[in-house]
Amino acid sequence: MKAGKKKPGKENKEENLSEHGAGLAFKHGFYLETAWILSALFEKKAKNVLKLIENDPKTGNYSFEQSIKRIKYHHQAGHVPQLGEFLDPGLIDRMRLWKNNRNSMLTDMITIHVSQQRMERLAMEGISIYKKWSKSLKNVKNEIKNPGRLADPQVNIQENEE
Repeated sequence: MKAGKKKPGKENKEENLSEHGAGLAFKHGFYLETAWILSALFEKKAKNVLKLIENDPKTGNYSFEQSIKRIKYHHQAGHVPQLGEFLDPGLIDRMRLWKNNRNSMLTDMITIHVSQQRMERLAMEGISIYKKWSKSLKNVKNEIKNPGRLADPQVNIQENEE
């Protein structure tokens, strides 16, 4: 390996494979699988940020719903200024709504037919939210670990809404 280049760690490699997997699943029309992969990615990122914020071993035991609620709590309480700076509260609400829509669709699959279009909409919306969620939480983590080192500190999610 050349000097100065870092070999990607296992964690980064797994994350990239998962993101790649969601893209491949979507590309090939596997929308339910796309939503499932995205759910795991959302939850992982939320728990990683909470571990950094709360510095509590119990954080890893939170459910996806609890993780979202904890992030929103810290955002509203202002305990972590980086959340207020880099994470739009509307994005937290969109994440929770997407998760609830996912759960509703899975419940409906048991009793009624769920159209391919409904699964595709869920997957497309999840991909859109994931891009914003990932960027926002990455900025929060970077700012907590290295205050003042971001070149563009403002991530305005509302301007990018479709």
